[in-house]
Parts: sequence; C-alpha cells; structure tokens
Amino acid sequence: MNFFEAQELARKRTRLMVVLFGMAVLSIAAALYGVVVYLTGSGLLNAKDAVPTPIVPWQPDLFFGTLAGVVLLVTCCSLFKIAQLRSGGGYVARSMGGREVEQTTKDADERMLMNIVEEMSIASGVPMPEVYILPEEGINAFAAGFTSADAVVAVTDGCIRTLNRDELQGVVAHEFSHILNGDMRMNIRLMGVLFGILAIAVVGQLAFRSTAQASILGGRRRSKEGGGAMIAIMVVGIAVMAIGYIGVFFGRMIQSAISRQREFLADAAAVQFTRNPEGIAGALKKIGGAALHGTVSNAHSQEAAHFFFASALKSKSVSVFATHPPLDQRIAAIDPNWDGEFVSGARKASARQSGKQQSKTKRSAATPHDFINTIGQVSAAAILSAQEIHGQIGNDLDRLHKSNDSVRAVLIGLQISASDAADDATQLKMVEGRIDGAVYREVETWLPRLRALNLNQRFALFDAALPMAAGRDLDALAQMKQLIRDLAHSDGEIELQELALLRAVAGYLEGRTNPSRRITPLTPVKMQMPLCVMLSAITYTAAVEPADREAAFKAGAKQCNRYLLKEPILLPQETITFDTLEAALDLFTHLPLPQKKVIFEGALAVVLADGKVAQSELSLIRLIATSLGLPMPPLISEEAA
Repeated sequence: MNFFEAQELARKRTRLMVVLFGMAVLSIAAALYGVVVYLTGSGLLNAKDAVPTPIVPWQPDLFFGTLAGVVLLVTCCSLFKIAQLRSGGGYVARSMGGREVEQTTKDADERMLMNIVEEMSIASGVPMPEVYILPEEGINAFAAGFTSADAVVAVTDGCIRTLNRDELQGVVAHEFSHILNGDMRMNIRLMGVLFGILAIAVVGQLAFRSTAQASILGGRRRSKEGGGAMIAIMVVGIAVMAIGYIGVFFGRMIQSAISRQREFLADAAAVQFTRNPEGIAGALKKIGGAALHGTVSNAHSQEAAHFFFASALKSKSVSVFATHPPLDQRIAAIDPNWDGEFVSGARKASARQSGKQQSKTKRSAATPHDFINTIGQVSAAAILSAQEIHGQIGNDLDRLHKSNDSVRAVLIGLQISASDAADDATQLKMVEGRIDGAVYREVETWLPRLRALNLNQRFALFDAALPMAAGRDLDALAQMKQLIRDLAHSDGEIELQELALLRAVAGYLEGRTNPSRRITPLTPVKMQMPLCVMLSAITYTAAVEPADREAAFKAGAKQCNRYLLKEPILLPQETITFDTLEAALDLFTHLPLPQKKVIFEGALAVVLADGKVAQSELSLIRLIATSLGLPMPPLISEEAA
C-alpha cells in the first residue's frame, strides 16, 4: 500500500467514524426521548391533585426537540475538544503528563531515542517531530497531531528503559507510519468525537450528584414540599447516566472499528521500513511479558486509548471492542515461528549493529511508478541512508541544538546557498539590515559549510532546524518566511531549490497555524494554466536538450491529460516568472491527494523523459515533491552511492 492508497483508506475510516457517530447520537436521543415521555406521562412531575394523562409514545415535536438538544450538546462538546487539540500533538502529550525531551539531553536512553527519531525524520522526509517522555512504567508510545508539522512522538519511561535500540526503532517506525498515513488527523477528530458522546453521561452524573446533595442538605422540609420534583430530577439524572453508557458503547465501537486493523497495517509498515521484524516483534513480546504490559494510568488514557502503540487500558480481558488486536495475533503476523512465550523486561543488546551495515541493494528508483511508491514511505535503504546522513551532519546538528541563533542562521543560509555563490554578497547585504547582529554573524559562519553539503544533507538539516525555529513563536517564523521569500525573489531567476525551501517553510507554517485546513478539488478549467506553468518550468529546469523539450513537455502533459489538462501549451521561458510558478504551487497545495498524484506523475514524466536517472534528476524530483507538499525520503543514485 503506497502513500496515496493509505491516505484514501484513512478517509474511508473517517467516513465510518461519521456514520457511527450519527448512530450514537440518534440512539442517545431516542433513549432520552423515551425517558422524557415516561416522566411527562407518569405524573411524577405533576402536582398532587393533577389529573393523570395517558402516555403518548410518539410525540414528533418532543422527539425532534430532544434530538436537536442532543445534537447541539454533543456537537458543541466535540468541537470544543477539537478546538483544544488544534495546538497540535504537543497538547495531547502534555495532557498525558508528558515531558518534552531537550535536544541537548545527556541521558543515554533519551539520546538514543532522539537519534532514532532524527534518523526516521530524515528517512521519511518530514520535519523532526517533538519528542516527549510519559511518566509511566508500562511499555507504550503514540504519535499525535493534525499534520506532520505539529506532530509529536511520545514514549513511556518503561519503553525507553526496557527496549533495546532495534526494538525502540521498530516502535518509532510504527508511529511514523501513523504520521505518514494520515492516521493522526483522524485520531484527533476521534478524540473530540468521543469527548462529545461521553458528555451525555457527564451531564447525567452532574444532575444526579447535585440533586442528591441538595436533597441531603435540604432535610425533611424540602422532602415534604418538593420531594416529587426532586425524585424526578434524580431519576432523570440516573437515566441520563445510564443513557450515557450508550455513548460509551458506541465510543468503544468507534475506537475498535478505527484502530484494530490499522495497528496490523502499522506493524507491517514498521517491518517494511526497518527490514527487521525482530525489532517490533521483540517490543511486543516485552509488552506481553511486563508486569504492567502497556498500561497508562493517566486520567486521559481512556479517551486517548486509540492513539497508543499497544493497549493502554488496565483490563486484561480480550473484548470485541478492544482498541488493539491481541498481542499474540500481532506477534504471529510478524513472526509466524513465534513459540508463544512472552519475554521479561530485561534489556539485551541489539542483535544487529544499527547504522553500521551497508545496503547491498540498488537504492535508486528506475520508473515513475517506483518514485510514486517512495512518497510517504520509508525503506530499509532510506533508513541506512538517513543513518549515514545523520552521521555526516552530526556536528552540525549539535551546533543547532546549542544555539537558537544557529537555528535561524541555518534556515537563512540554506536559502542563500540555494542560489549561485555570485549572489552571496547581495543577499547578505539584504539580510544584514533585517536580522539581529549575532544571527547575521552566524549566517556568515555557516554559509561555507552549507555550500559544501549535498541536497539530501541540506534537507536533513533543514527538517531539523525548521521545528526548532518555530518553537512556540510562530510569529517569528512568519517574519523569517517573508525574509526567505524576499531572498528567493532577489535574483529574478527561478531556482527550484530556492522555491522548494520557501514552499516547505510556508507549508510548515500553515500546518501549524491552520492544521484543519480544507482540501479543495479544482476543475480542469481552473487547473489548465497553472499546470502548464509548472510543467513548462520543469521542462526548462530539467537536464533536457533544447531540441527535446517539446517532447518532454508532451510526455508530462499526456500523464496529466486524464482529467486535469485538456490543452497542453509549452509556455515561452521568459513568461514563467517566480510569482506565476509560486501562485500555481499555492493552488496545488490544497488539492486532494488524487489530483496531486496526477500532477506529480506529470512532473516525473518530464524529468525522466530522457530515460536517465542521474543524481541531478533525483534531486529535481525531490524538489518537486517538496514543492507539492509530498513527503519524500532521500534519493540516491547508483553513481552517488
């Protein structure tokens, strides 16, 4: 299953969640309607001398009024919770008692975790997520956030103290599959939906407790004068509490329907990513053998149970509505020869030396289909490449971790180094008057080093620096984005590396400030000119002989002709400006993935029209993917390997 198929599956699960949510609301409203009909017809609310009236089972006005009230309450509570979660995965981690791991941590286990997450970030082509430690002894982990821009990876104390490097890498790979496959956004929405559904039970509980307390404090006098009404309210409270368990039932059903099969897929993805089934299987075996298993004792663990790597709830019984498949089934799917025995929590050294072995397989893709399959995917070769890159820029990362000035300087320096060295003096002069003096000196210091890095190393450094630059101050990043944009425009020429960095900053900033942005499909009429602009720009940028440009452009146009491009026109080079290309990419950023896939296939067809897959072609492909907001791992050709 590739990135686009996985995202489509996530959308189907979201639709299932909506259906089950609707069933839950309707069932709660029907049950509450029945209680109201009984109370109004039973005489409990009437005065003593009132004449009893027969119960009327069907009262349309009352039913639809009750339904409207339930819909309003559940929807408002759900939207309130989702609004709280808009700040991203960090909110979820902190609500679970999580502590963010410092980049400069000296703790050996935390350092191992940070290295694994950094390597996985490089291998997947997404920004480095924040990393949290949960104060729990059970072995567990989760990824949370709306997008990769606001994602976090959180693991328990028990996880990093018990698992060896391979096992921890398997767990992190599992969580990265959730980041890449669109599962996190659905998890956030599901958390909000569950909060809304369970709100009915909370209202009933409050009504019962308040009336019971009032009855006790009021004494005999109150019981004589208004005992009937008080009893009625208490009955309503108890009934609403009971009805709330309908919400609990549907909540469990939704969590189970959404989560169980997804965990099998994430386990398989982790094996595919690492090519080391012993890693994730070993982690699952240790969870089964640990005294606390994957238990998380935090009060929010129930509503967030579907986030976790393994079951976070204390119940040992295997329920049809369990949020996770049984451990033995997950292990057997990974290791068919498993002997059925779980493992004690003692840590043993990894069976293989991570980061030391070299890939023996060909690491370059040969066809457009292969490139499509690299989007949003992590391979064993990509992880090996990421470990190599991580080692090559290790000293640079250490400098970033120690200085905020270095972080800002690297982002600015990367944008300057994306253009010709002859422009350095002009661009440095532009920068000097707009940033702090200490940052400017850091830019001058970093620039020679940044020019010495290859594209994959630059992107790895960029993906590490971008989240650090944002931190909690998105306004500062917005100002830096404007400076980066001005630098990209300063030479009046279109350099795809400049554009890709600018697009990545803009996309990250939007992902942090507007994580729930709407996806908007466009008609072929609206796509016509922007597509021609983009394909024409790629045609002139790619290593295509002038005589072959028309054929290369037509190859890309043919790929897009299915439903996006009806009248392909290779535009004159002088008519394609930075602004027109940026406007086209702005339009493409908010397209649904099926349309993005077709556009990327068209771009690939242009780049590969000459039949070559040199490192320069791979670099251009990654720049195009970044400009379209598609996560792509490092691409390395045989000649560069």
